Amino acid sequence: MKKKVLSVVLILFCAVILILNFTFVKVNNRDTAIARYIYADKNITAEISEEDTKDIAEILDGKHISLFDLPSCGFNENVAVVIGNKTFCIACDDCATIFYKDKVKKGYINLEADENEKIRTILEDYGFAWPCV
Repeated sequence: MKKKVLSVVLILFCAVILILNFTFVKVNNRDTAIARYIYADKNITAEISEEDTKDIAEILDGKHISLFDLPSCGFNENVAVVIGNKTFCIACDDCATIFYKDKVKKGYINLEADENEKIRTILEDYGFAWPCV
């Protein structure tokens, strides 16, 4: 009997881990987007244009949220894009990973090199500078 209970608990635990690891970002590109860059001598909080918001949302929408960041990249909520109630912390080095959090979930989003470059290029127009570690 103990083996059956232990097996059921183990299966449920694995199922929960799988469910948590198979969550995806949902970005509404009609939400207000804010660029936040508070680093060194800069203190920038600016609304992102509609066109740039659509470009960023297109990259992030549907991305897998992982529980783990390998290798560990440097993140700070003061170097971020906020879309609605979702915060996307951009890695302060050149890592193509974003730390994501909303009211319920948090995790890591891995970008392709060209997606990473596009988001960083857009944010440079708002005063972001790389690296910021």
